[in-house]
Amino acid sequence: MNLTFLNPFFLIGLAAGIIPILIHRLTPQKAIHRKFSAVRLLLKSQQLITRPRRIRHLLLLALRVLAVMSLALLMARPVLTRSGLLASGEGGAKVLIFDNSLSMSYRDEQGERHELAKRAAREIIESVRGQILVVPMASVEKQADQAGGLVWLNPAEALKKVEALPLSYGRGDPTSALDHAFRSLKDLKSDKEILIVSDTARGDWDRFDLSRLGTVGSDASIAFLRIGRPSRDPNFAIREVRLAEGEMVVGTPVRLETTVVNFSDQQGSVLVQLFLSGVKVDQKSVELKREEERKVSFELFLDKPGWVDGEVRLSEDRLPLDNTFFFPLNVRDKVKVLVVDGDPRPSLKASESYYLVNALHPGGVEGSPFLPRVVTEKELANVDLKPFDALFVLNVTRPQASALAAFVDAGKPVFLFLGDHVVPEEYNSLPLFPWRLGEVRGEGAQGAGRPEKIAQIDKTHDALKPFYEEPNQRRGEGLKSATFYRYVKVDGAGRSLLSLGNNDPLLVESQMGRGKLYLFASSADLDWNDLALKAAYLPLIHGLLKESLGLSKDALPPPTPFGAPFPEKGLSKQVAGPSQGPGIYSFPTASGEMRRAVNVPIEESDLKKMTEDDIKKKFGSMDVKTVEYREGGLGGVRAAKMDLWPYVLLFLLVVLGIEMGIANRVPRSKT
Repeated sequence: MNLTFLNPFFLIGLAAGIIPILIHRLTPQKAIHRKFSAVRLLLKSQQLITRPRRIRHLLLLALRVLAVMSLALLMARPVLTRSGLLASGEGGAKVLIFDNSLSMSYRDEQGERHELAKRAAREIIESVRGQILVVPMASVEKQADQAGGLVWLNPAEALKKVEALPLSYGRGDPTSALDHAFRSLKDLKSDKEILIVSDTARGDWDRFDLSRLGTVGSDASIAFLRIGRPSRDPNFAIREVRLAEGEMVVGTPVRLETTVVNFSDQQGSVLVQLFLSGVKVDQKSVELKREEERKVSFELFLDKPGWVDGEVRLSEDRLPLDNTFFFPLNVRDKVKVLVVDGDPRPSLKASESYYLVNALHPGGVEGSPFLPRVVTEKELANVDLKPFDALFVLNVTRPQASALAAFVDAGKPVFLFLGDHVVPEEYNSLPLFPWRLGEVRGEGAQGAGRPEKIAQIDKTHDALKPFYEEPNQRRGEGLKSATFYRYVKVDGAGRSLLSLGNNDPLLVESQMGRGKLYLFASSADLDWNDLALKAAYLPLIHGLLKESLGLSKDALPPPTPFGAPFPEKGLSKQVAGPSQGPGIYSFPTASGEMRRAVNVPIEESDLKKMTEDDIKKKFGSMDVKTVEYREGGLGGVRAAKMDLWPYVLLFLLVVLGIEMGIANRVPRSKT
């Protein structure tokens, strides 16, 4: 609210308020002279009569000063004005930026804010004449590329444009919207005005940077019409769903972990529900403090291979579009592993493959993602390798080059373990073999005399990272505690994953076309080392096998934020979720079907608002104002004014009436 005067020149008359004071001070007050003998009684009566008379005179003086000043204010015509959204009135060129981002779907007592914004936009458009450019804050570039695009419209066309603007599932892009507005206003000569109808949620404006705009016109006024309250709105949302434990393999228990966030300034509770293929399988209630996020776990046991469409849903709140998080699960059959034992023994425990097979299915085949089959070196020639997903060759004298090459060419991993049956010349002559085997080193071997320990671990490798992450840091130390009595000296290219204290490689990896080849320089049993007895042995074998097969990566593909392009090329088909919105999409690929989830951006779930000071900082030296929208009239859109002269006149009449009443009760002085 601002106080202005239509005739400010008459405010000089306020100085006339000093005239009654001067008259009061300059006019002599003569006492009444009476002859009276009782002087003592006269003095006493004078004290009793003079005091109330003085108070009345001062009150009369104040009333007369107010009367003179009120008369001056009356002639100056005071007006109380309230600035509106339309700085240039009905004329000028106006760009209406309409916030249709996901946060505008919030529902409060007045209704959905997207609908409130449309009502406000209608009020703006109906209040102006001339051309209007309507720019949506979300999907700006998409709207500009469509037929008709973003063009100047007359009010009737602009109303239709606003009514047709859909609510987006994505983030607002104020940078692109304002850049388009400035470029459209650049060459116009009339008054320029940009009107932004938005809830001013930080999720959209945090990444706004005025310096990124190509052309910024300083002659364009900018005004925000804020929809909804300026304080933060309470809301719960899902940040992510991840595979916390286990593998998406038939018959294997897994644990899904959902992160729920309380984007509120107060504590609250929410019900978290898990759906698989549209059927609710579990639910949990969770209590969250203000701005707290908590992980909620669900145990699963899937008994069929194939894609499963999953959803985590929150109980209903005022922002329903972010209450569902989609995720696809790629459940596969058990991983078939072929193990070629180059040193089979009558005793199973004494065989080369014993510890490896037990590591592949600890606790029984039903609880393990791996299904191993053991064959001898002679039996390998009669085995069809196509059904198998991985191949382990243990202490084999003469590996079959054609079988290994076909397996690697199919994009499947091959693991080679050495031992006392290995003939180095046979391996060195393999066409696909990138290394050269040398002499045997270690205790009792030629040229060496003491055992070695693992000294270097490639912590950047996906299979070895967990050894140094919470809560498994001790696995790295357990791996280094293994003792290697003998090993084969390996030379050649490749990535060294494990190295001994003398810098000799122990485990090396090489990419061979679509597949991977791993070489372990020692034996798979206890003849040359005690690694199989260490607690780190099982996670090492599982980690290498899972990483080479991409089990964890394909089981729960990372989601794509709404509006971002898919990493896969080609046509997609939506199989779950609202049409053309968030959900699960399917892609045909060379290796089979691929599915990806599309979810709403988590930034739109945090309904913390930009303050007026925050907005001014974003726009620097530009003049930006913010007006709160009040439904039911144009009070927040048009400038409003109220004449105050009737109230001043009423005040003047009241003052004069009181002055006349008091003046008639004051006796006049006689000379």
